[in-house]
Amino acid sequence: MPVAFLCGVASAVIAALPLAWLFGGLHGAVAWSALLMGCLVIVVVFRSVPSFPSRTPTFWDWVMIAVFAVASARAFFWLIYADGDSWKVLSPNNLGDLSLHLAFIHHLEATTHWWPRSPILIGDPLRYPLGADLFNALLLRAGVSPEIGLLWGGILGASIAGYSLWRWGGALGVAALLFNGGAAGYLFLKGGWGADPDASTEWKNLFLTLFVTQRGFLFALPAGLLLLAAWREETFRKAGNVILPLPVQAVLLGATPLFSIHAALFLGVAMTGLTFFAKASRYRMTRLALFSWPVMAFFGWLVTSGAGGPSAVHSLGLALGWMGDGTVGFWLWNFGITLPLTLLLTLVLMRRGGDGEARAFVWPAAFVFLLCMIIRFAPWPWDNMKLMLWSWIVIAPYLWSELLRSRPLWIRLPALVLLFGSGAATLFAGLDGRHGYELIKRSSLDRTAWILREVSPDAVIAVAPEYNHPALILGHPVVCGYEGHLWSHGLDYRSRLAALNSIMMGETGWRERAHSLGVSYLYWSDLEAKRWPDSKLPWVGEATPSLHSLE
Repeated sequence: MPVAFLCGVASAVIAALPLAWLFGGLHGAVAWSALLMGCLVIVVVFRSVPSFPSRTPTFWDWVMIAVFAVASARAFFWLIYADGDSWKVLSPNNLGDLSLHLAFIHHLEATTHWWPRSPILIGDPLRYPLGADLFNALLLRAGVSPEIGLLWGGILGASIAGYSLWRWGGALGVAALLFNGGAAGYLFLKGGWGADPDASTEWKNLFLTLFVTQRGFLFALPAGLLLLAAWREETFRKAGNVILPLPVQAVLLGATPLFSIHAALFLGVAMTGLTFFAKASRYRMTRLALFSWPVMAFFGWLVTSGAGGPSAVHSLGLALGWMGDGTVGFWLWNFGITLPLTLLLTLVLMRRGGDGEARAFVWPAAFVFLLCMIIRFAPWPWDNMKLMLWSWIVIAPYLWSELLRSRPLWIRLPALVLLFGSGAATLFAGLDGRHGYELIKRSSLDRTAWILREVSPDAVIAVAPEYNHPALILGHPVVCGYEGHLWSHGLDYRSRLAALNSIMMGETGWRERAHSLGVSYLYWSDLEAKRWPDSKLPWVGEATPSLHSLE
């Protein structure tokens, strides 16, 4: 069932793209056709694809599955929730991310322009892995509100991800996502309830900062792990048996760039590593690459160049030492014994010959991690964590099976505590019940929706570039969105931000400048008054919020 559900989501998203392009948006028939296609694929795959080989969970497997279930319930049932007049999020990590996803969901549901324009930067195509938000946009068109769609999408995605982590690495695989970390988590033990370990480290808790915030991981992580598990079974454990048929693997692999470019890159390296280190896999990997890589390349081009737009600037560059400060203390504080153990594991595997399973998976994963220590794959080097996550989750089970499992208890137990203890404290602190951060006032969102009720979904509005601006969250395209989003996505926005400032300040020629940019409306509220207190626009000082047509 997990594989069937993932194939259904992938098929719905893939079907929606050409339908929206042909018919000018996600109209009712388009959305329902795409969703029905997904449901049909779920039924076909469920009835025709055999299950993975049976495997009985151990006691520790059940313990980690229970912890993952509790953490996921806490994170996703409170992903976004109403508290009086406020929409709140559990974690501050989600303030910027969730507002952006809400903007994309509303925009994709309403826009008639496909490939869609970017709602956060005027004149740019959308350059973002939009798969998860497009699926939520289909649900929205079908009558499921974004809040409900995000909540249940998170719960279902987390359930499948938990199964996939266990299928890949057992208890160690689940722990690798939940409990990564070096020594920063011990601040929680020292500082008590007020400590925030993630604030003092760069290698932050993967579950809290990536899995919960990056919606694409809800598809990409389980899809990638199930593919890796299938390749392992077919090559080393059930040699010659078909675990996942070629069409199923091609659908999952081909759709991955729509949800996460980083996952697609890692899986491509993993396929290459298997081909090189495991002769038995070469025919299957070559055939799969012929079927899936052209599709991956096409979808990768779509989400990185916006269907033919200019590529995002400054995406690649040198980042020697990743986020490090050049001291040994940085690596010990962030990674603890993880890196020394990984280095030891690669050396142990180097002494072995043949087509060993561990070599075929650990070495490519270690290579990707090493690349992340040299090259930044996004303008913000921290985003390399989206690749490093894969390396860690793939390697972690082999640290146990190849290095620790056969050691005496007095070695195993301290090693496990040093590997996962800090991360466990960080997770506990991040899911603390005292948390809760206001995203936006519900009344402000409703009032803005009423004001903009007759505005075309593709009309550009000049607003303050705040991450939680109600016009942006409702999906209306703006001149410039939040700078943190624009910069981290590698968008060249500074000239348009300067033009926005000139317009909103009411400088000479502001109306002509707005027309030249293609701005249809100017929105003025407390957010704009706070950002441009000395504005000379004619309606400054009137009751806010208000909308002013420039046409």
